Amino acid sequence: MVEFNVSDLVSQAVSQGSIAELNQLRKNYNWISIPIHYVTQPLGQQSETALQSSVRNGHYNVVEFLVGELKYQIYPEWAKSIDTVPSYFTWTSLNFDKVLPPLVIQSPEMGVIRDIANQIPIVKVIEYLIDPASDEPCQWLDFVLNSIMASSASRTDKIMAFELMGVAFVFKPRNGVWRGVQCWEQAMGLRYSTVGDQLAIPIIPDLAASSLFVDRKKLIASQISLQKFKGEWRLRYNLLEAQAQALAVSQRIVNQSGQTGPHSFHLENLMRYANQCYYSSDEKQLNLSLNIALLILQQTDEFHSTSSPNCIRIFVESLDLLLDCLKHKTSEELSFANLLVVVKFGLVILLNVMLLSPVVRATTDRWQFNIMDKIHRLILEHLGRCRNNPAEIQQLKDCLSPYFRANNLKRFTSLLHQAIKGTDGRQIVPIIQLFLEAGADPTGIDTNGKTPLHILSENQDWFLSDPESYEQVFKALLDAGCFLDQSIPIGKSFLAFLSTLNDQKSKYVSKFRFHHYLDPLVNVVVPLACVCAKVIRRNRISFEGKLPPRLQSFVSRHSAIEDYTISNSAVV
Repeated sequence: MVEFNVSDLVSQAVSQGSIAELNQLRKNYNWISIPIHYVTQPLGQQSETALQSSVRNGHYNVVEFLVGELKYQIYPEWAKSIDTVPSYFTWTSLNFDKVLPPLVIQSPEMGVIRDIANQIPIVKVIEYLIDPASDEPCQWLDFVLNSIMASSASRTDKIMAFELMGVAFVFKPRNGVWRGVQCWEQAMGLRYSTVGDQLAIPIIPDLAASSLFVDRKKLIASQISLQKFKGEWRLRYNLLEAQAQALAVSQRIVNQSGQTGPHSFHLENLMRYANQCYYSSDEKQLNLSLNIALLILQQTDEFHSTSSPNCIRIFVESLDLLLDCLKHKTSEELSFANLLVVVKFGLVILLNVMLLSPVVRATTDRWQFNIMDKIHRLILEHLGRCRNNPAEIQQLKDCLSPYFRANNLKRFTSLLHQAIKGTDGRQIVPIIQLFLEAGADPTGIDTNGKTPLHILSENQDWFLSDPESYEQVFKALLDAGCFLDQSIPIGKSFLAFLSTLNDQKSKYVSKFRFHHYLDPLVNVVVPLACVCAKVIRRNRISFEGKLPPRLQSFVSRHSAIEDYTISNSAVV
């Protein structure tokens, strides 16, 4: 009976895309892991498995959770099968001329990858199941490869699987290249097989995409060119050359597969290759690293709500790399033109985060704040130089406005919140004014349900060290339309902060003396409209459609409690 109830709860968590509920289930029932048949078999009255449902709905964090369960539970069974592999195969000394025997599926659970390959496009299967950075070649990679080969996937899908898994192997240690070339050879064998009156499926090179990595004459595009590469590799073992060929292969497959949006598997390998180029201390390789970073960042325009959240991390790392390359090339301060390029890409990444559901978005918080901090610091550094250049200031505003318009609708942490948290004396005043003039919402809430004014009220150290700039920011926020008494779930409103100062006025008397703007607000009587708004929101009284539009907007923006609850549930 308990298992039946747990099965229903797992099914519900999967359908809602709630990784928090899945983790809570694991905790409540003291499981080492979710029973594998909950992943591999249809749940309840559904006709699809949990993994299929999560893939179809774009719940990447749940897919990652379930794949983790597959790796954890299926691998021990797969490890037993390694004992039956002929002795000529080891990962320290690989016989290049022999191919591993096909996997024999030893249990229904081990067939899950095979089944997935029958139901999901193979390019997506690889993206879901393979972590280029972490998966061990002799373990999960070979298991996935052999499972796909044991499936009833089409000949074309198996060719793509061999080619993409070859890419995954090439980005492993040296013997991984050998295994990767084996995969490419098997793909070539399938391409040119005429068994059963099949027609050959020759490679159609993507020359425009491949030229960034490989000279056109050296591109692997036929059996002859593959054998030539194989011979050269045995002589020179040039890892960067092998990885460049691998990138050309995956770029061709992703471009020709018809997939929309960025492919995290391909982007991850691109990023790793670009990092190796950056640290090679060669000017040509540095330029290649910069161009690859740009190539990755151009994919931000293709990102959509069902794209892998892993892309956000890769985008952020690529932006860091781009910035490093630009600074390395100039050995000077970043020019305004380059600053604008970096800021524009950073803002697009923030817009990408907004496309994700609140549950998935919580997993990208670290990268979101990394980008906001970077943009904030770059603009702050440059404002001192372009303050007297109205044209550059206007370009920055034009660049920031689309981001703030979108952020105001989504109502979660913005660059304005970040700027007030990262105070830097008088330098902060121009950037706060810039953000407000670019359209930042002074009443918008962050992931803790706080507005910029609430964050300001908590920063007493700033008040004590620089009351004049503190007052300037306060006035700017108030003039932009913030509410002095906007309620929050935790912490104090700005009026409560002022009351605290008044209670300790003897301590702050030298500071308060300059605050003719703040002093009259101490112990101010809260307007009745604000009290009513608090009561409505605190008691969750329905007001949509029951108040005039202006009052409805006032109530919805006055208190952050409801929005905070939604946001907080995503972070749990």
